[in-house]
Amino acid sequence: MSSGSGALLAVAYDRGGLEFFDMEGERIGEPALFRLKAIADGRYATVGDSSLTLFPGVTEAGELKGYIYSPGLMAPTQVDLPIPEERSVQGICAGEAGTKGLIRIAYWTLTNNRSLTTGVLNATDGDLAWIPEAATETDFPIKSCVFAYDTLVASPVATGAASLTRGEYSALLSLEADKPIQISTDYGMTTTDVRVRDGITIPAPINPTAITALGTLPAGGFPGGVVVVAGENAEGEHRVVFIDPSEVTLEPVKE
Repeated sequence: MSSGSGALLAVAYDRGGLEFFDMEGERIGEPALFRLKAIADGRYATVGDSSLTLFPGVTEAGELKGYIYSPGLMAPTQVDLPIPEERSVQGICAGEAGTKGLIRIAYWTLTNNRSLTTGVLNATDGDLAWIPEAATETDFPIKSCVFAYDTLVASPVATGAASLTRGEYSALLSLEADKPIQISTDYGMTTTDVRVRDGITIPAPINPTAITALGTLPAGGFPGGVVVVAGENAEGEHRVVFIDPSEVTLEPVKE
């Protein structure tokens, strides 16, 4: 998902294809035939005279690219990112950059999966620029990363992770193979399984494969934020499901 003015959902498919959706679940524009193996959370920004939403991603060949939505575009557009890296990128995550730039990015490579290269993507005179930061080293092979409560967290076991922050509430959501969604409030040191109930017409995912979250949205029917999970449900369908996390992000009403 993207943060900033409005929120968009980018969905990349294993067999190829990239689509953008709004928070009503409606597709925006036409699908694009890009083949991606990873895509990170996006950010709304103004670059030059254009307003756009940028999602950093990794192509099937291991190249770092940006995927853009802008009003008037018929489909997602791919752009080069000014990040000096060979075609060996394995995974990526992104977070808020604050006043430093448009978006903060971290990624690891096939040849060095124990180090996260980090930096900030900025816009100068309408052009994108890369401001490198110190690398984050780990003592394990990285499977996923996430910017949680302004801290970069990497995992050797979680295949996907998302930060759910609303006011003073901060949590880390994670996915592990053959396990339900897990939630942690101490940077993943301890976790608790999350039980997701079926909606009125939408079955809950039982085999989640990807996750993202926002604790606050500028508009829409998600007062406690939203968690979006892709995966297989009990009916054997592969779906993207919007989950209401209000039970944990909103304090109970006091009588």
